[in-house]
Amino acid sequence: MSDRPENEVKVTREEFEEFLHLFTHEIRNRLNGIALEAADLAEQAGPDSDASRLHQQIRDCSVFLKGVRDSLAPDDVEALKMALGDFIDKLKQRKS
Repeated sequence: MSDRPENEVKVTREEFEEFLHLFTHEIRNRLNGIALEAADLAEQAGPDSDASRLHQQIRDCSVFLKGVRDSLAPDDVEALKMALGDFIDKLKQRKS
């Protein structure tokens, strides 16, 4: 007997990659807008302000998100792709 539920949705690798590209694109667009606002606040508040730290954190989030997408569904079709489960295991190891 399988551990998988009967109503599990099956998704092809291509469908997953397309979803991941669209999803991360939407998130990164919004992060970029927030980053621009944070950069403006940081410029007004100065380099030692909370706004500067916030701006850096937002940029870091955007870079991390791009790394996730590139690891799971890179733009370069010849690039090494990583299975989702392996990627999650790798993330868990980084947090330990």
